Amino acid sequence: MDIIDTATLDLGSFDFTPEWARKAAGVSSGRWTPDKDDKRPANRQDSQGQRKPFGERKSFGDDRRKGPGRNGFQRTQMRPDPVRPLDAEIKILPETKALGTIMRKLMLSPQAFKLKELAYFLLDNPATVLLKITPRETAGGEKPRFHQCKACSFASPNRDDVVAHALAAHLGDYYETKEIEVEPPKGNFNCVAKCGLSGVLLGPPNVHEFNSVVREMIRTRYPNMSEADYRAKIEMVRDPEAVEEWRKGATKKTVLVPKGAGEDAPTLTREQAEAEFRRTFLDNLITEPKVLMMTAEAALASPLKPLVYAVKDALQAERRAPYSMIFALRGAFRHRKMFFFRANDPRGPEFVIGHELKEFDAAHAIPELAQVAAFVAENPCRSQQEIAAISPDAARHLAWLVSTGHIVSFTNGVFSAVEKYPKYGPQWRNKKPRPAAEAAVPTNDEAAAPAETKSAASAANKAETPAPAPETPAPASVETPNAEAAVQENKEESKDESAPKLAE
Repeated sequence: MDIIDTATLDLGSFDFTPEWARKAAGVSSGRWTPDKDDKRPANRQDSQGQRKPFGERKSFGDDRRKGPGRNGFQRTQMRPDPVRPLDAEIKILPETKALGTIMRKLMLSPQAFKLKELAYFLLDNPATVLLKITPRETAGGEKPRFHQCKACSFASPNRDDVVAHALAAHLGDYYETKEIEVEPPKGNFNCVAKCGLSGVLLGPPNVHEFNSVVREMIRTRYPNMSEADYRAKIEMVRDPEAVEEWRKGATKKTVLVPKGAGEDAPTLTREQAEAEFRRTFLDNLITEPKVLMMTAEAALASPLKPLVYAVKDALQAERRAPYSMIFALRGAFRHRKMFFFRANDPRGPEFVIGHELKEFDAAHAIPELAQVAAFVAENPCRSQQEIAAISPDAARHLAWLVSTGHIVSFTNGVFSAVEKYPKYGPQWRNKKPRPAAEAAVPTNDEAAAPAETKSAASAANKAETPAPAPETPAPASVETPNAEAAVQENKEESKDESAPKLAE
């Protein structure tokens, strides 16, 4: 069984503070420490002040701590004046395969994961973010039309862009290349063409395959050059030795054959294979949708700059406050009957766990289990090493209590008893306890009374005052019967929750 290593699942926190903001605050270590007037949340860091991501992070091309990246993810990047972001509604969702992988790991892990950190893990990887892009109508009442590749979601308003992409990226899905031996070219050749950029001998210009060789060089080595610019770099060498060298190297030829066609399948040149691909597969590979569904990775690779800028703006806004991603994750997890709770207080960080949490019943447990459970209840947020030091079998008992939902195990390596708001991180320690009821000021007669009389009166008061009833912990989660109910419940919760809940 593929059990997650808890060391790799520490979703502590992330520091997205820009370099200029940290310098202005006098922070040089890359860690943000809020002051008393700073309203930004302080719970993006664990008790050790470290952030360890859920998995490998693949940035959208920008690390705010190091300035804008090659894709210019920040709004501060200079854009060409005529280019404006595409006017479209962009919804940010988790990619289906990535979401399924996360849910399987959550179901196999006994730990509780911070919902916000799961959202940031997806947002940090362009391939795990699914975009639903609905272009808005223009002033003339028309919507932009797009063409999209079904194989990888590549899209452009120009069909020729998608056709060129399909030929370059997906021709190999239908044809495989082979290298075959052929006879040396026959005839008298006075000169041979040579690539002025790489020095490769292309062949005599009067050979039938010469134009195909030129286009193949452009496709494989110089895709950003036009054919006219590349031909301007070609040199003609009138040297018999160069002609003979080309003749010896022309005994091998690369051809294409349809996949699964067998050994006797006819061989095709690149041009012949592309022509057959256009006739047979291209129409079924390209669609014209009204709403674009594509990953952020595919959107950022689009040649349509307005679309790229609109997607970058939407992703940056989502990273500041991941409302859409959290909303989608919450609905998906509830549909799979996972459980949610908040830590420390009703407005604390929200967590998700794959199994139900249950209060531990010490009266019906063996003393060793009760000892470990009592230690965690009295000393929340203790590490596994400290708990294991209680007794020789404490670590084994702790693992059982965590797996059965009697103790909450967080991804930062600390534990808490199951209660209405389990303790998490250092935040709960910083809260001042509520002040106790002020004692009545003793009168002169009370001050003069003998000590025995005071003790008796105190004992009588205690006997008359009933003991407070123990508070019943709230259930860890409410199961929803289906996906529609989960979405509706999320909508109702979103109305009640204020921004600081998600932007903690």
